[in-house]
Amino acid sequence: MVNPWKTYVKLSAVLMGSHDLTKGSLAFLNYPVQLMFKSTKVLLVMVMGAFIPGLRRKYPAHEYVSAILLVLGLILFTLADAQTSPSFSVIGVIMVIGALVMDSFLGNLQEVIFNMNPETTQEKYSKHGIRVLRILYQQMAYLQHRRLSFLLSHEI
Repeated sequence: MVNPWKTYVKLSAVLMGSHDLTKGSLAFLNYPVQLMFKSTKVLLVMVMGAFIPGLRRKYPAHEYVSAILLVLGLILFTLADAQTSPSFSVIGVIMVIGALVMDSFLGNLQEVIFNMNPETTQEKYSKHGIRVLRILYQQMAYLQHRRLSFLLSHEI
C-alpha cells in the first residue's frame, strides 16, 4: 500500500501552520515565554498519540510523570535563565498554543505515515542516504585530486 497524497498534504499543512504560528507568536511574546510554552510539547505529543487514528498509543503512568517532571525542569530552567521579565499577550499565547497542538499532531502523523507502509519510507530514506554518501565520496576524491595536482605543480 502506497501512502496517499492527502496524508502528505495534511502533514505539510500541519508543518507549515506550526512553523508560521511559532514564528508569528514572537511578535507578541518574548523568547523565554515562547520557549516555556514550547517545552510542554512532550506532554501534548503523548496525549495526542492516544487520539490519533491508527496509533491509539497508551503510555504507562511513570512515563507521564517523567514527562511532567521534564517539562517542569525546562520551565524552571527557562525562567531562571531569563534576563527579561515574561511578556504575555493573549494573541501570542493563542498562537503558540495553536503551534503546540499542530506540533503534537506532526510527530504522530509522521508515525502513522511510516506505519502505513514502512518499506517505501525506509527505501526512500536509504536511497537518499546512499546518494549523499556517493556525493560526499565524489567531493572528497575531487578535492584530493586537486590537492595532489597543486602539490605536483608547485615543487617544494
